[in-house]
Amino acid sequence: MVMLDHLSVIVKMIVLHDEELLKIVGGINLTASFLSAIVRGVGLIYEIGQSVGTALRRMRSGKICPV
Repeated sequence: MVMLDHLSVIVKMIVLHDEELLKIVGGINLTASFLSAIVRGVGLIYEIGQSVGTALRRMRSGKICPV
């Protein structure tokens, strides 16, 4: 068992000037797995909406199977 009482984490804040801030390059990486997850999520939301819509339509028309 590791004793964490004696460990201390030092967080160092770095102050950047305007010139240095302009040099920072960043962005979002669109990977295949990320896009695939988004497509699967959108598909899931579509299927849920389709199921709810079908259930509502069947309840309105009275064509529900007895349990």
